[in-house]
Order: sequence, then C-alpha cells, then structure tokens
Amino acid sequence: MKLRFITLAALCLISVQARFLVEEQVTETTPRLDGRIVGGHKIKISDAPHQISLQTSSHICGGSIISKQWILTAAHCTHGKTPDRLKVRLGSSEYSRGGELIDVAEIVQHSQFNTSNVDYDYSLLKLSREIEFDETKQPANLPETKDDDTIKDGDSCYVTGWGRTQNIFERRTWLRQVEVPIFNHEECSEKYKRFGGVTERMICAGYIQGGKDACQGDSGGPMVNGDGVLVGVVSWGYGCARPEYPGIYSKVSYVRDWIRENSGV
Repeated sequence: MKLRFITLAALCLISVQARFLVEEQVTETTPRLDGRIVGGHKIKISDAPHQISLQTSSHICGGSIISKQWILTAAHCTHGKTPDRLKVRLGSSEYSRGGELIDVAEIVQHSQFNTSNVDYDYSLLKLSREIEFDETKQPANLPETKDDDTIKDGDSCYVTGWGRTQNIFERRTWLRQVEVPIFNHEECSEKYKRFGGVTERMICAGYIQGGKDACQGDSGGPMVNGDGVLVGVVSWGYGCARPEYPGIYSKVSYVRDWIRENSGV
C-alpha cells in the first residue's frame, strides 16, 4: 500500500508506505501510503478554506485548520520530524506561492501511532502565531463527540489536496477536489485483508470500480461530509484509485477527546 504524502525520508524503516510521491518497491503485505486527488477538479481555496499545505522545502502533505493556532494532519506526515523543519502555507489555492507561510512551533503526534498498520494516524500542529481568519482561511467543523458519527455507507464526502492526479493534463500545483462515497467498513477490511485489514479508527471511501481517490501528496488532508464536517484525514491505500481498493482515512470522531485534550479545540 501507499501512505499518502511526498517523501519517504522519515519512513524508510516503516513497513507501510503513506500516500506520497516517491514510488517505492514494497511487498504485497505492506500498505502503501500515497496521496493525490485522482479524478477530481480544480477549486479555489475559498471553497475549502480549512485546507493547508504542510511543507519542508516544498509541499509534503495536506492538513486542516481546526482553530486559530492548531492544524490536524496525519502522523505519518510528521513522524521523525521536528517542528523547526515544518511550515504551513494557508490561504492559497497553490501550494508553492500565495497566502502566507507560518512556522510550526509544536508537534503533538498521537502516542499510539502504529507504523506497521498506520493505525492512529493523527498529528496536531501548533503554529508559531495565530491565523487571521478570512474567506481563504477558516477552521473546519469538527465532530462534537467520539459518538458523533452520522456518516453511512454511500454518503458523499469531499477530499481536497495538491497530490498527484495521474493525468499529465491536470497539474497538481492547483488545489483539487474529488467526491467519493463512504465504503462499507467490513467489506473494505476484507479487501485489505492481506495488509492486515482496517481498524475502527479508519474509514474507507471510494468506488468499487476505482477512478476517483486521494493519492501521493494528499496525506493528512481533509475529507469532509456534505454538511462540511471534518470526518476523515487522508491516510493510506493500495495504489491510487484502483478498482476494489477504496482509499483509507483516519476517523476524526474517534479521537475527538484527544484533539480537545491536546489543543483545547
């Protein structure tokens, strides 16, 4: 499988690959973490003002604004990194310019993050200063409680990011969005059985025929439902937009108390 972000530097010893850009040779028993928007369309940052680009020297992952000073992203995006290596670009439809860059002051990675099966793939970033909200910068709506989980199989959700598109005519420099339906958890776990299945911290979304998905570069980014609630964080999957293999997202409601305890949000 692929983890869904840009560079493997901090994960070279991890047996699962998140959704990132470098194609590594892996065995059939390892997940691949790779994140890009496949089969989607261009949008403006004002259409998803919670979206941010997590960067080192360039874009590596996505993330979501959840308050004036906190970002939610994936643990596999921050694993092995220190705050001084990271910046967040927000308020821009392009990851390479516009908006503003803010330094990361603190990383709060979930203590139960499991590198072998990408479980508890959550990380909080505290920014060095507060965000000034406007139409291009707004916090995502969070579930109220751990039990605030109203999504059902087939419900449409929306994933955004700057990941690879698998289409030479669709550049990844501009923010894109794709609509994907929630995929039955038990069926998804069966399809991913050779990778160890999916846990209760994970949500699957995508089409059985493939064609639309997150992919390399989208890791850590948001999946929101039709009501605009942040229900998932782009995490991992086998390839991108492959038939029979929906994308896998970290379930936000499951760690609602952890988010509150560590960020006050």
